[in-house]
Amino acid sequence: MINKKVIRKYVEYIHTKIVLLWEQRVFHHKGVRVKYMLKKEKNADTLVIVFSACTRAGLKARYNYVRTLNGLQCNRLYILDDYAKDHRGSYYIGGNFKFDEEAATRALIQKITGDLKPAKVVCCGSSKGGYAALNFGLEIPNSVMIVGAPQYFLTTYLLAGNIETLNHIMGERSPEKDEEVEFRLQNKLLANKHIQSQRVYLHFSDKEHTYEEHIVHMVKNMEKAGYCLEKDVADYTNHSDVSYHFPDFLKRCVNRVIEE
Repeated sequence: MINKKVIRKYVEYIHTKIVLLWEQRVFHHKGVRVKYMLKKEKNADTLVIVFSACTRAGLKARYNYVRTLNGLQCNRLYILDDYAKDHRGSYYIGGNFKFDEEAATRALIQKITGDLKPAKVVCCGSSKGGYAALNFGLEIPNSVMIVGAPQYFLTTYLLAGNIETLNHIMGERSPEKDEEVEFRLQNKLLANKHIQSQRVYLHFSDKEHTYEEHIVHMVKNMEKAGYCLEKDVADYTNHSDVSYHFPDFLKRCVNRVIEE
C-alpha cells in the first residue's frame, strides 16, 4: 500500500510545476537574478516566506510547500535557490565567496516586506530551506522561524555529500573559508540582537544522522542564548523523510501564527 504522505509529496510537486508556469517572477539585484512566486491573500497581515530544500543529485531546485499552504489566510513568498552549475542551489549564499546571492535574496525580502508591510513575518523551510529560514529570519525583528531538520555546520555537511555546492560557495578553498562557512549560522545565531522578539518552531527526528551532527548542537546554543524554542520530535531514520513529515507541522504552526 502506498503511503499517503508519499502521494501527497508527488501531488505537491505536480501542482507546483503547473503553478510556476504563470506565477514565477524574477527579481534583479546587482547582477543576480532571484526567481520567486508571490501569492497574496486579501486582508492578510502575515507574510510567510518559504525557502527551497536541496534536491537529489541530477535534479534542479524546486519550490517547496506551495500546495501545503494554499487556502491559509496569509501572503506567501516562495523563493527559489537554483544557483550553481547543477542548479541545486547555494544555500542562498552565493558563489566564489561573494555572498551576492544572499544579498539579492535579502533585497527581495526587504522589497516585499516594504510593499506589503505585514504585521507578522514567518520564515520557513526544511533541510537546506531550514538553514536559509534561520539565516534570514534571524535578521528580522519579531520574526517567527518554522524549520525542519536544518543543517548547522555547513562545511562539514557539504563535504560529506555535496561538494559541488561547497565549491560553488567557496570558489578557491582555504582553511579560513572553510571555518567561515562552517560556523556562519552558529555565529549569527549567538550574536543575534533580536532574540527576545523572535520564536523558533523546530521539527526534527532524533533517529537520523543530522540530529547528533547538527541539531543537538544548535538546540543547545539556542537554549543557552534564551531563544523561545518549541521542538517537535519525530522518529524517522532517513534525513530525506523530513519532506513527508514537515508539511503538517508547517501548516499547524503557520495557522497558530495567523490566529494570534
